[in-house]
Amino acid sequence: MKSKLTIVVIILVVLIGIGIAAVVKFAKSSLNTPVPTPTPLPEAVQLTPDQAPKVSLTFTADAHYVTVNITNLHAAALEYDLIYNAVVKNNQINTGVNASAKIAGQSTYSQQQLLGSESSGHFTYHTNITGATMDLTLRDSAGRSIFQATYPFTVTAGATTPLTASQ
Repeated sequence: MKSKLTIVVIILVVLIGIGIAAVVKFAKSSLNTPVPTPTPLPEAVQLTPDQAPKVSLTFTADAHYVTVNITNLHAAALEYDLIYNAVVKNNQINTGVNASAKIAGQSTYSQQQLLGSESSGHFTYHTNITGATMDLTLRDSAGRSIFQATYPFTVTAGATTPLTASQ
């Protein structure tokens, strides 16, 4: 019994010794490893006022859909969020829709969006929309923001509404 205990103790001492040696070797090797320094990107050049996009929203006659129209684009990509308060199944909620697109080389963008949700072919339309804004971001080819604006809007069934950025 004493010899079995001695063998177990010897094995434990050897394993602990190997573990300590590995930790010391790893610590020394990591001190000598050079750390890469990222090259910072130059600051993004923001769009001038005459390069600012022109935004309008066109609502269907039932106001279930909106077409986002953006012209005068000078960017590689765009992102936007339409955020609003709405009534869904008699409950007031804060919700919205969003989209992003690569638009390099394009000066216009148009996309229809559902003001609501769809699941397995069943549509739930948002009604009594209030407090609506569109947050728009344009990005350069390196993914840096070159334009940001927030546009308040009112849903008007069957109308096209040009948007003006809030200050």
